[in-house]
Amino acid sequence: MSAVEPLLEVRSLCKRFGGVLATDSVSLEVARGEIHALIGPNGAGKTTLVSQLSGSLAPDEGLIRFDGHDVTRMPLHARVRLGLARSFQITRLFRSFTAIDNLAIAVQARSGSNLSFWRPVARETALVDEARALLDQVGLGARAEVPAAALSHGEQRALELGLALATRPRLLLLDEPMAGTGPEDSARIVALIERLRSQLTVLLIEHDVDAVFRLADRVSVLVNGRLIASGEPEAVRAHPEVISAYLGDEGLA
Repeated sequence: MSAVEPLLEVRSLCKRFGGVLATDSVSLEVARGEIHALIGPNGAGKTTLVSQLSGSLAPDEGLIRFDGHDVTRMPLHARVRLGLARSFQITRLFRSFTAIDNLAIAVQARSGSNLSFWRPVARETALVDEARALLDQVGLGARAEVPAAALSHGEQRALELGLALATRPRLLLLDEPMAGTGPEDSARIVALIERLRSQLTVLLIEHDVDAVFRLADRVSVLVNGRLIASGEPEAVRAHPEVISAYLGDEGLA
């Protein structure tokens, strides 16, 4: 255990699908205020692990504690209320709604605003003000009135991140936020995550290893459902088992 209680603590977490052990007794700590990256090859079990942390998938064994609370069997919505939020590998938006309406709906859902079904969300000044601030935060202030379907893929990823931020998380689980983005959009998302560093804790699941090693305070490596290394980026970069099992014989440049 750390001297300071971690914000997220995972102990001996297991998840089986038939005869496959997708999460193999994983133990992990995420410290308050850090960006902690989780990397590993396709099929390593990263998304399965994050699904258990968020509450969308129940573990078979083990413990998950968030901010001192045992959340192992707690439903997803209750974890969100505690401040544990997730953005998804696949973008999930109201595609026919504008960018600002997507965020206003997310703010409304968090605040519990009881609007009549015929009353447009856009008329709620407080909702729209917060939604506009979130749009500015994710770099989409000039795209407020554009339907989500008309945004570029990178802009959709940024908007989806804004939806997660609308829950006012203390720990944000980012599941491959740069998936499918080009270099320009990836750089924009990296810069956004950097800006979030001072506001909340991030557990980042990402295939872009260059981005991971630029951003992360600590890195954990998952292979075949098993955590093989966890620590500061340079130590993980040089770890023989990581080089062999994930990065290849040439290692990281």
